Amino acid sequence: MSAAAMSPSRLRLLSGRARLLATLATVAAALSPLSANALDCSTLPKPVYVTGSGKVILAGLGKALSTQGITLVYKLQGSCLARDAILNGTKITGSMATAATYWDATTELQCDLPATGVVATLGISDVFPETCSPLPNGLPLNIYDFFGPVEAYTFVVPKMSSQKSISHDAAYFVFGFGNDSGVAPWTDESFMFIRNKDSGTQQMLGAGIGVPPEKWKGTDAMSSGNLVTLLSGSSNPEATIGILTAEAAGASRASLNQLAYQDTDQSCGYWPDSTSTSTDKENVRDGHYPLWGPLHLLTQVDAMGYPADADTKEVLSYVTGVKDVPNLDLIQLLQQSGIIPECAMTVQRSTELGALSSAAPNRACGCYWDALSSGSTDCKTCTGTADCPAERPACNYGYCEMQ
Repeated sequence: MSAAAMSPSRLRLLSGRARLLATLATVAAALSPLSANALDCSTLPKPVYVTGSGKVILAGLGKALSTQGITLVYKLQGSCLARDAILNGTKITGSMATAATYWDATTELQCDLPATGVVATLGISDVFPETCSPLPNGLPLNIYDFFGPVEAYTFVVPKMSSQKSISHDAAYFVFGFGNDSGVAPWTDESFMFIRNKDSGTQQMLGAGIGVPPEKWKGTDAMSSGNLVTLLSGSSNPEATIGILTAEAAGASRASLNQLAYQDTDQSCGYWPDSTSTSTDKENVRDGHYPLWGPLHLLTQVDAMGYPADADTKEVLSYVTGVKDVPNLDLIQLLQQSGIIPECAMTVQRSTELGALSSAAPNRACGCYWDALSSGSTDCKTCTGTADCPAERPACNYGYCEMQ
């Protein structure tokens, strides 16, 4: 007899234990990844399994590529877990509340990964693979680290805080010693919001200030979104500080301020941008702001060094700027998100926060970036190479560039 057919008196006779078991069975059925309503990720057109960071890029790319018959299936994880997924083949899993994300032409959606997990073919990390843990012999020959767009990392405070900057040494004591830092006003760990040792943000800033990511003092916010909420709603704004990517900090300018950062060899602090309110990322692009690095796109390669999976190779060609994305202005998307395409950089580095060297990217896009971010008209516009002078002969994205 079904519960619906039982009389009220019969229902009242059910024991507490029976009712509990019935409730648990109902919940279990609802949460089961094998539910008839669950969408299996493997049924999507040409699924490319991606894990790690870089969701803003993947969202725009996923929508564009869905019209080309490729589906990006993304599982958010810390950078070091993404490295592990590619180096060790650790499978990604997820259903219901932890389901994977994918995109159609207009919408972010969710699907269930197999209960046994699936091996990702692309891992995106904010940091060099060696930053997570030593690799005495380097990456295996069948794994390659392709460099993608550049991300900056920042210290942030609530809008109501009067603090404007932080030095390397101050950050070292604040996040290395917490309550005992002696650096006012940041002397209460309950108002210092951090991530965790697998987070690329904490890994990168830890390398910058000399505090190992597993040794940081503060309150784990669990995610960047939660960290923004905790900072914005702090009951003691002056004592509150946190860490974010410049991308996340830029999206929260209404409630948070980024602190200028002064490195050990600098006489003053710099924001990632030329001013506290601009979005040009000028100080990252020319090397004045030091806390940045390229996204690391890890994948298996063949004997010739090309991505082993054909669809993953196609995705990488778009993220790295080798090919234009159909129906998407990726440079504009990156600029609006506070992430810098490699083609707009004038400096580069080959190790985590290592020495800078001049960069002369192929198909440079600095002029287009400046036009997008500040409305600059300093560069000559063009429709083809014939419009450009000998000293800037390449016509890229509508502007004359060196190459």
